Order: sequence, then structure tokens, then C-alpha cells
Amino acid sequence: MARSLSIAAYLANLGVSGRDLGPDELPPRPAGTIIWARCSEPDQLTIIETLGRKVAEDGDPIQIIATLHNWHKSRSNRALPEPQGKESIRSFIQHWDPSMVIWVRGDLDLVMLDEIRSARIASILVDANGEGLDSVAGGWVPGAMRSVLAQFEAILTVDRGAAERLIRAGAPADKVLIAGEMEDSDPALPCDEEERQAIATAIGTRPVWLAAAAHLSEWPDLCLAHQDASHRAHRLLLIIAPADIRQAQDFASMMRGQNFNVALRSEEPDPKETTQVYVVDTEEELGLWYRIAPITYLGGSLYGGGCRDPFEATALGSAVLYGPQVAPYQKHAARLNAAGASRLIRSTNDLGLVVEALLAPDITAEIAHAAWDVTSRGADVTNRIAAYIQARLEELEN
Repeated sequence: MARSLSIAAYLANLGVSGRDLGPDELPPRPAGTIIWARCSEPDQLTIIETLGRKVAEDGDPIQIIATLHNWHKSRSNRALPEPQGKESIRSFIQHWDPSMVIWVRGDLDLVMLDEIRSARIASILVDANGEGLDSVAGGWVPGAMRSVLAQFEAILTVDRGAAERLIRAGAPADKVLIAGEMEDSDPALPCDEEERQAIATAIGTRPVWLAAAAHLSEWPDLCLAHQDASHRAHRLLLIIAPADIRQAQDFASMMRGQNFNVALRSEEPDPKETTQVYVVDTEEELGLWYRIAPITYLGGSLYGGGCRDPFEATALGSAVLYGPQVAPYQKHAARLNAAGASRLIRSTNDLGLVVEALLAPDITAEIAHAAWDVTSRGADVTNRIAAYIQARLEELEN
């Protein structure tokens, strides 16, 4: 999310390593409206960043300051450590003077919630899935959880089951809304439209698949898969975008060693009709290649070592396939798999078979549409929550 301050710089200078910041160590408060987003897990930060962009779309001076319970210095450019203890929480609230608190999912901290209530700050619970309630309520007197949940102006749940769990735990039914799961992906990767049109024209009607952020260790699998899939479509083009472009020459050499006609992007701006493997050795964003290729294999997902977010490709209309090693995007992969909006490769021998199956345009279109549905539903939820927050902030200011 856009900030007028550099949290990362402050934390780097302070040498913070997991503790919460004292009142004299916090970055200066920027002008405008502040929303405090309390997150318990790092994967929730993307949800909040997406929400922050949408809340501030109209140019209003609204900023979301995120805190993270399980904070590490590697997150310092995205979140502050969560304040611990009553005095620290009070100092944090006094410093930032937030107009609203957004609590993400469960893991309710009763001390923090009590301080938020005492400060009379409007608060909402979003992306609530009903988890973490039993452990919080276990040691409390009857009615305590009802009182805690009642302090939220709205409780927006991911599904009906979560809504029912929260109501049973004591949440007022008239405050619980089934909103769906929020979008938690970064903005669509950009591309140069003139470049896209030129490459699309050069490729024409040829079938294409992309190995996005491919690892060099995968070249034998890509080679075998391309050979197998080419039996069905002899004009098939494989685009390899290496995870490390310094390895592009290695990819090219190895694929040439298997008798493929290989071209490097730096030497051949557009693939020719005879090009079988096109290796990207320049710095273009992957957004260009996702838009070109209707099928994308996520490099690094067969053997581990890191892969790209599958939502990057699906948001741009490319059907995705990947191996079992999709960390840290297991949640996105699970959502796509549940909707039949992706293909999981269980072994290296399956890669070519899956690519070959996806060469049928109707199958690729079906998967891409299902994937678009998964991501667009999350975007709709985020838009509605952003609209709610904007309307509520207007009420609070009047």
C-alpha cells in the first residue's frame, strides 16, 4: 500500500527484532485519516494492502497502518510489530489516532480489543472464518465472548459456516454478514501493449505455453514435456522466462542440445514460425508473457525453491498448472483447485500430458474462466468492504 513514511527505514535504523516499538520509536504520523489493520499472519498483509489501494482510490488521504502479531524484520516494509500489553497498546493508539480498526480473521486478543473499545474506536472484523474462538473463550465467564464480539460494528464472514460459528459464539446475528473471501492478490502485472500486439501478431495462431520463472533444474522436464506435447501440436511454441535471467543462455544451450530450434529474446525480438523454444533473457515483466500464453506452468513448483503466485497468471487469462511445491501460495492454489480452475502436476512425467490436454481450446477456456471467477469474486468482496469503510468514515467525520 502507498505510504508517506518509510517504516522500513525506521525499523532498520532502530534494529528492531520482534519487539513492539515504544512511543518514541514509532514513525511520525502522516496527515489524513489512519486506519489500523490488525493482522495475525503475514499472508493477511496482502489482503490489507489490496483493501488499502481500493479505499484510497478516490484520492482521499486515507492510509492503512498494518501491525503483525508474528512480526519479523523481513516484513518491516509492510507492517509494524504489534503492540504488546496495555500501556504499549494505549501509546500506539494515542500516537496513530486511528479512526477505525480492521481486525482480520480470528485470533482475538482480548486485552487489545478492550483498549480499542475504551478508546471508542470504530472496529470491524473482516474475512472472519470462525477460527480461534474456542481458545479465547475457554477461560472466560459465560457471556464474555458475546460482549467481545458485540463491540464490532460489523462482522464480515467468508461463508455461511463461519457466520453460524460466530453467532453460536455470541456474535449478534444482526451484525454478522456473509461477505465471502476477500481478494488477496497484487495488482495485475503491467505490459507494453505495443510489444504484446507485435508478439501476438508474430505468433499468429500457433499454440503457446509458458514456463514462468523457470528454474534451471527443471530444463529436462520442460524439454520432455515440450517434446511430448509437440506430438499433438507440431507448431507448439514454448516460452521460457527464467527465474534468473542470467541462466537464459544455459536454458538456450541445453534446449538446443535436444535439437530444438531456440531463439533468445535479445537476439530475436519476435519468435519466428520455425522457433520452437523462445527464451526470455531481457527484463520485461511477466505480465507480457501471461497475456501471450493461454497456458502457464509455474516454475519452481516441481522441486521447490519458490514459485510465482498463480493468481498473477489467472488474473491475466492464462490457465495455470503447477507441481506440489507452491509455497508460499498454497492458499491460492487450494482455492483454484477447489474450483477446478487449475491443474496439479503430481509427478514430472505428468507435465507433458497436462500441457497436451490443455491444448484443447475449450478446456483451456473453461479453466481460465473458472479461475477468473475465483479471483473476481474476491475482488467484488473487497470492493464492497472498501465501500463500507469509506461510507463509515464519512459518518464518523460528520
